[in-house]
Amino acid sequence: MSTPSISTAIRNSLEILAISDKSTGIKAKFGDDLNRVDRYSLDFGQFYMDMSKTHISQELISIYMEFADEIDFVGKREALLAGERVNNSENRSVLHTLLRDTENQGISMSDDDVLAQAKASKAQFVDQYHQIQGQLSKREHSIKDIIHVGIGGSSLGTQLVFEALKDLNSSIKVHFIGNIDAHQLVDVLSQCELASTLVIGVSKTFTTAETLQNLDSIASWFKTGGVSNPLAHFFGVTAAPSKAHDYGIPANNVVSFPNWVGGRYSVWSSVSLSAALVIGIEKFEEFLSGAAALDKHFYTQNLESNGCFLAAMLDHYYVNFLDVKSRAIFAYDYRLRSLVDYLQQLETESNGKDRQRDGGPVDQQTSPVVWGGVGTDVQHSVFQMLHQGTSLIPSEFILVRDPDHKLIDHHQELLANGLAQTAALLEGQDKAQIDNIHAQDGLTDLAKKAKIFTGERPSTTILLDRLTPKTLGALLAFYEHRTFCFGVFANINSYDQMGVELGKRLATQVKPLLESGQAQKSAEVFDPSTLSLLNKVRNS
Repeated sequence: MSTPSISTAIRNSLEILAISDKSTGIKAKFGDDLNRVDRYSLDFGQFYMDMSKTHISQELISIYMEFADEIDFVGKREALLAGERVNNSENRSVLHTLLRDTENQGISMSDDDVLAQAKASKAQFVDQYHQIQGQLSKREHSIKDIIHVGIGGSSLGTQLVFEALKDLNSSIKVHFIGNIDAHQLVDVLSQCELASTLVIGVSKTFTTAETLQNLDSIASWFKTGGVSNPLAHFFGVTAAPSKAHDYGIPANNVVSFPNWVGGRYSVWSSVSLSAALVIGIEKFEEFLSGAAALDKHFYTQNLESNGCFLAAMLDHYYVNFLDVKSRAIFAYDYRLRSLVDYLQQLETESNGKDRQRDGGPVDQQTSPVVWGGVGTDVQHSVFQMLHQGTSLIPSEFILVRDPDHKLIDHHQELLANGLAQTAALLEGQDKAQIDNIHAQDGLTDLAKKAKIFTGERPSTTILLDRLTPKTLGALLAFYEHRTFCFGVFANINSYDQMGVELGKRLATQVKPLLESGQAQKSAEVFDPSTLSLLNKVRNS
């Protein structure tokens, strides 16, 4: 039997507060505290966050401060930074912050050699970046397209960085291929010209089945185009250089990163080579420095004013005490269109767990479903559910004050919509207001009742002055540390991902069974439903 992750006293306090919050709502909190906006807003330097439209309160913070003491939150934060083996199921340290701050905020590491590895890795990436740029400058045809082949953490962060930070008039397009579905591959290849295309394969182990199969198919495309040795023109990014060499990537074309870099935390490493080649190494360094600045906030700020701690506190409170099942994130900037996909992996792969750190079953809810989209598109689809649906869904709005284009009317309309949605979610409208607004419109009573919005829907607004390498780095680091904090509250290991393994293993058993003559081998392995589906696929 696992030790309870939340003491009875803390749980009781939060349950009592939740009853009060459900009955009084959020709007009343503004009336009770005229300084509420200032009290619950934080300026991180790189961006500003307003949490006043949520259920945050001094009472809630006080309870979580007691909770933090009980679970030694500060000690766990120090253990993370000191390089202790916080990934206990795999007996590994979690060291990705070293990629953006090789001085480690001045905190002593449990293994001094790791700092040297981090510095060497960062210097090696810069050196290899310049070498590759030198190679590209000697090509007969300039690069117009980069095909980045990788899946999950080997792609999502890099795609986000590329889309967010590339110049609007960039002459190079990066195509990201992760899916094994060849429809994606065929579509990409149809847009590229052989002579002006660069291929970068990214895999930590360089054994990822989907990545290698996609690379094989791209190599065949090169051969069809008359290139006798396609792999001589490919680059590989990996923590296992020997595996890339064995595959056929020339040694000079292999870019490595440390084995301790986790997949969903690898955006800070040479995994982002394709994005760095487009935006430039200087901007990539700024991206790292923005994250390091946020790291300093998380590591040094007192918990009661620590934005990562407070955001995770709200996440945990909503999921476990206010019956919340999901959290929505809306980026009101087209350049951040891949942010939700990135954060889905970061948060749900990290905290979608049903095992406590000691291996016993959890005694609380862990990760909510993370979803969302890009404003204003989503206002004409999912926002109906946000405003009038039966589920309480805390929402986050990410806005950028100053655009990088000159169509100011467009941007003002974009910002107006984002700000208005947060106000509408909070305020709602009752029958009396509707009667007044539509007094001359001749609406039926039924139509008026259909326009009732209860309001009291929580939202957080994150405002960036501009979308720059530094602000993007800080934003992603904020979400990383927030994810860690939630994992500490839930007493789970945020750094393994055992749940993805079974499906992968079974896929290797299913594939041979799709071939004719293999039907009998499946009977002892799979359930009746899967057997039936296998037969239908085979017989089609």
